[in-house]
Amino acid sequence: MTTITAHNTGYTIAKSAVTKASKQLSAAGYFTDIYCMDRRFRLVIANDKQLPYEYTIHFIPNVDDDETHLEVFIKTDQKRYFVDDFSEPELIADIINHYQHYNSNEF
Repeated sequence: MTTITAHNTGYTIAKSAVTKASKQLSAAGYFTDIYCMDRRFRLVIANDKQLPYEYTIHFIPNVDDDETHLEVFIKTDQKRYFVDDFSEPELIADIINHYQHYNSNEF
């Protein structure tokens, strides 16, 4: 497991994970968009439900040192949690697993 301890490392892992998850979901027939702004990567997935699914990774810099914390926010269920210790494959799996769970439930 790779621990994210610097902003550049976290940025690289998050960008790569969101991009790869988006490509995997697109290959499975889903329409995805990625937005990068305000220290966030936001993956939006269009679906047949009323609102699109949104998975956001927010970079939270620690003012005391060089660490950057990564917080995930899933808009559909207002879920927030940290993924500081996630490796790229773990983050990709998290994105896809949460979307598959969301997509299998009727809201």
